[in-house]
Amino acid sequence: MDVEHNQTAETKNPGDIARLTLQDLAREKKPPTPFNYTRLYARHTDLRSEGLLEKIFDLVAIFSQIDEDEWTGKQVEDLRGLLPRTIFLTENGVDLSMDRILDETIARNKTISHEIHVRKHEINHAVNQLNEIITQAHLLINQTSVRLESSLERFKTVKSLEEARPIFLDIVEQSRTLLDRFRNIGEEFQEAHKRLMSSSIEASIDPLTGTLNRRGFQKRLHASVGMDIVLLIFDLDHFKQLNDRQGHHQGDLVLERIAGVINGLLDGKNAVFSRWGGDEFLVMFPRKTLDEIVAVAEEIRCRIEEEGIGVRPEANTHDQGMTISIGISAGNLSSEDLFDEFYNLADQALYLAKKEGRNRTRAIHLDDTH
Repeated sequence: MDVEHNQTAETKNPGDIARLTLQDLAREKKPPTPFNYTRLYARHTDLRSEGLLEKIFDLVAIFSQIDEDEWTGKQVEDLRGLLPRTIFLTENGVDLSMDRILDETIARNKTISHEIHVRKHEINHAVNQLNEIITQAHLLINQTSVRLESSLERFKTVKSLEEARPIFLDIVEQSRTLLDRFRNIGEEFQEAHKRLMSSSIEASIDPLTGTLNRRGFQKRLHASVGMDIVLLIFDLDHFKQLNDRQGHHQGDLVLERIAGVINGLLDGKNAVFSRWGGDEFLVMFPRKTLDEIVAVAEEIRCRIEEEGIGVRPEANTHDQGMTISIGISAGNLSSEDLFDEFYNLADQALYLAKKEGRNRTRAIHLDDTH
């Protein structure tokens, strides 16, 4: 068998390779499915298809642990187009391109998969603690209810205040004990809930808006290195005045509402959306052009203006709906270190939008600055 394979390694005739592939299928008693045929066919070529298929299996194993995201979905689409050519043709460079895409995808998702696995363990531990606390509360309620009912039954048989007094004091003591125990359970519950919240990907998620926080955004940044990107920065016009007039609670509700509206508009656009801090938000669009995203930014800006967010229902108020100003930068993100330049350019564009009257969009392309 080794001699035959060594001979065929030099054979480039597709007919000979097909014949040897069928012999392998028969010898190994494998059904002649397209998958089995493809894998054995690859043995008789000089392409690295066997290794590529193994990496695909690695990728599938990772997907069993985490949900496929937009970026990975795009990589898999690219692979689908390359796979037939890689296996059946000897086109130079196709297997190298496929190998590179798989290496990038596996490396990225292995890191995310490990983090999610650790976080899931922490979350499960915190959830188990919460369940134990709830079980203790139920048990305490049932035990105390039985004791109180027993004391109340005794009340029915008393014939004087003197007889009732110790029963009444016993009920008071049981009630006080119950309240103390519930107070302790409440504190334990709050502590366990805090641990749960800190474990549930809080390292990556902004708890108010549900968007990525700064750390979550930076984790996603690596995947866009080498791509053309468009970075959008926006903040709320006159947000401080709204906080002063209506209070910080209302300000939080406004931020939450605006994030929700924009999340809906970004659905399906392969965007990375983050609350950067305060009322400042970032949106990164990999593999997009500046012209495409200027149109998206204007759609976002107009929708926020139309929503009338922050206007109180009272007829005698002089509230005006919130608006946003947007700054955009675009270019090729050749390294993660270059992101600061993208951010600074978008921030400059945002400053221009504010200076020119707010509630508008301005953009600067990286190439225009060099």
